[in-house]
Parts: sequence; C-alpha cells; structure tokens
Amino acid sequence: MWTIVGDYFRNLSERFGQGWNRFWFAPSDPLTLSVVRVLAGAIAFYTLLTFTPDLELFFGPDGLWTPEAMFALQGPGYFGFSYLYLLHAPGQLWAAHLAGLAVLGLFTLGLFTRVTAVLSFLVMLSYFQRAFFVTAEMEPVLAFVLLYLCLGPSGAYLSLDRFFARRRLAEGKAAAATPPSWAATVAVRLIQVHLTLVYVMMVLGQLNENTWWDGTAMWWLAGRPDSALVDLLWLHEYPKLVNLWTHSFVFYEAAFAVLAWNRLAAPLMVALGVVVWGLLAIVTGLVPLAAIMVVASLAFIPPDAMRAALGCCGLGGVLESSRG
Repeated sequence: MWTIVGDYFRNLSERFGQGWNRFWFAPSDPLTLSVVRVLAGAIAFYTLLTFTPDLELFFGPDGLWTPEAMFALQGPGYFGFSYLYLLHAPGQLWAAHLAGLAVLGLFTLGLFTRVTAVLSFLVMLSYFQRAFFVTAEMEPVLAFVLLYLCLGPSGAYLSLDRFFARRRLAEGKAAAATPPSWAATVAVRLIQVHLTLVYVMMVLGQLNENTWWDGTAMWWLAGRPDSALVDLLWLHEYPKLVNLWTHSFVFYEAAFAVLAWNRLAAPLMVALGVVVWGLLAIVTGLVPLAAIMVVASLAFIPPDAMRAALGCCGLGGVLESSRG
C-alpha cells in the first residue's frame, strides 16, 4: 500500500519537475523576443520623446513637478528610483534626456543590446517614478516588458549587433548560427505570465463595474470627445451595437488569458487583439496602451510562426542570414 502511494508521489514529483523545467528552461529560438524588443523599444522611445516639449516645465528646478512637490505627494517613507531627482540644472536635465533618447534608440536598433536593454529599463523607470501622477495603464505594461527583455538575448535578430556579427563572420572572426537559448525562454515566459495576470485583473476590475455588466461601458468611453480619436456619438442610436462591443471586449480579455497559451489559438488571439485594442484606441485615444498590449501579446507567437509571418513581410532574407 505505502509502496504504491510512494511510487505515485515520486512519479508525480518527477513529471511536475520535468514539465516545470521544460516550460521555463527549454532552449528556444530568440526570434520572438527580438521582435518584441524592436516594437517595445519604439514605443518606449516615443513615450520618452513626448516629454521633450515640456521637459523643463515638468522637471526643471523651477518647474511644476519639483522634487519637493513630488516627495510631498508621495508621502513619508515612499521610495521610487529616479536619477532625475539628482539633476538640478536645465543643462543637466537636457543632457540626461538626450542621453536617454540615445539609449532607447540604440536599444531599438539592437546595438550593444545587453547593456542598452538594462539602461533602457532604468531610463523609463526613472521617468515613470518622477512623473508618477501622469502615468496610466500603459506605463506598467511597458515597464515589465522592458524588464524581462533585459533577461534574454533580445538582440539575436533584427539588430545591429547581429549585423556586425555577420560582418565579423565574413572576416572569419565569429560564428554564424543563433543557437536556442534558455534565457530567451525565461524572458518570453515571464512576459506571457505577467500579461496573462494583467488580463485577469482587467476582467475582474470590469466585472466590478455596473457599466460593463449592462453593456454601456463603451458608450461612456466613446462619449468623451476630449479623448476619442473620432466622433462616435452616433453610437447612441445603436444601443445593441454598444452592448455587443462592450461584452465582446470583456469576453476577449477572458478568452485571451486562457486561449493564448494554446499554440494553435495564440496567433488568432493576437490577430483579434489588433482589432480589439485598435478599436479601443479609437474610442479612448490610448494608442500607446493599445500598442504595448499588442506587442506584449506577441510573446505568445511561437518562433516558427513568427518567422513565417516576417517572411510574408519580406524579412525572410534578413532572418535567414541571421541564422547563418
């Protein structure tokens, strides 16, 4: 009796351990991670660029958001990392800002990616912490995507790092192949898990609001002309369409948290996400949020499917040359 029980739990432990290691640490092609790097880097660069016109007004020594004002708003005992608190002159502020843009540009292009990935995360985190009261839903998603990109070889493809590696190969100084990487798997899995939790929390939050239950949430969003990209006030004549749109959005969020883990369903869920988040961006004007949610969802696309998709976009030659 005890032998049977012992064998069962031993087998259960071994199977669980094998599955756990395969899920997190099985080496994988870093192509998907590289695509996420390019797109997330572009979004981060754009986000930082939007601070440029009012840089001194926001962060200058005589600006609206002085360190003293920020510390007062945060309350005693609060700590938030930001190197911007160390800058006390307009010249220092502009130098740091331009350096931050340069870092994000190099990261997006994939130059010195291992270093610029970490620096990009620190740059964006500094701005998010310094201007915490103007952050919204997009910034936390972008922050965790940038964090996890630090962990894997996100510059393995579509990067200047790879371009220069190919040149060294031509001179007989480097190897050609891009080997599978367990670090790429860890980084992609962390993005997948974190994004799934975001979707779950969004659904739970919406189910706590009456407007999502009665199907009017999209109307309340569309009825704000200060944020909508187009005039959608005509929707008040089609309440059933508004109800369908509202419930479809919640249903998509719940379905994504489950179906995105299926290799066959993942491309479909990502494609639907482009439509779902694109429509939400039109209603709310939150284009960066829609963009980063779609980009983060690309982590669920298997490398072979990503390779086929990029091949259809005319990038197959670049990828083949990267593989050596």
